[in-house]
Amino acid sequence: MSEEEKGVLRLTAPLSWLDGVDPETGVITQPGHPQYGQSVAGKVVRMPHSVGSTVGAYGLFKLARHGAAPKQIILERPDSVTISAELVGIPVKVLGSAEAPEPKADGDIPEEFVKFLQREASLAGAEKYVRVKSVHISGVSYTTIGDAGLEFLEGLAERGVKVRVAATTNPAGMDLSRWRDMGVPEDFAEKQIRVVNALVRMGILPTLTCTPYFVGNLPGPGEHVCWGESSAVAFVNSVLGARTNREGSVKAIVAAVVGLTPIYGMHCEENRRPSAIVDVNGELRGTTEFSLAGFLIGELYPHAVPLLRGVKNASVDEMKAFGAGGAASGSIELFHIDGITPEHHLKPTDDAEKISLSKEDLREVEERLSTTGSPPDLVTLGCPHLSLSEIWYIHSLMKGRKASVPFWLFTSRTTLSQLSRDVVKELESAGVKLYADTCMVVAPLKKMGFRVVATNSAKAAKYLRTLGKLEVILMPVEKLVDMFTVLAS
Repeated sequence: MSEEEKGVLRLTAPLSWLDGVDPETGVITQPGHPQYGQSVAGKVVRMPHSVGSTVGAYGLFKLARHGAAPKQIILERPDSVTISAELVGIPVKVLGSAEAPEPKADGDIPEEFVKFLQREASLAGAEKYVRVKSVHISGVSYTTIGDAGLEFLEGLAERGVKVRVAATTNPAGMDLSRWRDMGVPEDFAEKQIRVVNALVRMGILPTLTCTPYFVGNLPGPGEHVCWGESSAVAFVNSVLGARTNREGSVKAIVAAVVGLTPIYGMHCEENRRPSAIVDVNGELRGTTEFSLAGFLIGELYPHAVPLLRGVKNASVDEMKAFGAGGAASGSIELFHIDGITPEHHLKPTDDAEKISLSKEDLREVEERLSTTGSPPDLVTLGCPHLSLSEIWYIHSLMKGRKASVPFWLFTSRTTLSQLSRDVVKELESAGVKLYADTCMVVAPLKKMGFRVVATNSAKAAKYLRTLGKLEVILMPVEKLVDMFTVLAS
């Protein structure tokens, strides 16, 4: 009897549970996936691991809510995003796993959370747990978590569940103060506010940013943390030298409540060694080129630890963009840049593959992620959230110019508060709006009337198309300003 006859669907490539599967039917919609068009509903799904957003955990919740979930998931490698399916009754198995000890948690903690951590440890082959210094929680936008996520969070809050570790949060689906100015529908806003309120009732900090390291959640080298948000995972591992796996949004809440996480994956030194060596031909310049490089490497080596050679300089913002690109197309948790990142000295694995990367390769990715030649009805910057230096740079580019189409910047509320009034006033006078708490990926842009969106981020370009169902233009910020602004009169 064939696997198909046994009800087994074997996926030959990793899958994103957030934007790669229709949550109502279970049909695989991930562009280019070998099993595109087939359904996971009611099947025993065997797969390598998940890729892309850590909010994919709520994608599994949605599948369960609509009766379109897999019967069972068999993983070839442990993956906390997919293991979160256990919390909604979808059995998960990892090949070669064995029973782990139960974590020793203190206080009044939901029994299902303790059992979940034990189950994750068992599936991952972990024998011990470690206390985490901080947590970052993804899955805050109503766009991505839907009613399934809202019900889960409100259920926890109503039970009085509280976190015991400092926990920050990812962007919501709107600026909490200016959502009407954005054009967010009332019904969406009502549910989004309920999501944030539920998190706050659990003691979680409503930082509402994908760059928690810019707003005080700044782990030190070697510290164990539990972070969701794929771009932040790559940053905290690679740039700060702290240790976290690519944690599913739901798992991050579990860790914040219990205070522990199993020791496996990126928590272990041996797994942080480079497993792919990338020789960069030509100097990478600007956040767009870095994001394209990350995106391409994530496609080629979805679960690798790449070591980049030949990169002479890389700013914090450029490394932020690189990690975001690699985490969006793949599941890259850690990268090294020779001579720059804190663990670049780690010896590559014996079987590390070697590839070269050229500017021509990046142009091909940029062209592929751009889906239209039509003019945009919105220009968006801030995926990941803009830093102060990025906003200052955009401000300098806008001198003497005025936006010819809606032109939006996204950042954290903390960063926004640090800008001088003059900078904000001058940007707004130039037709540039600054929004906090949200971004173009998780705001309901299509419901707000937009159809073609321009951005400088490979990550945003991917999700605007697959999650937002929008046409996309991708180009560097300098070109966006040149093409979609005019000289001020």
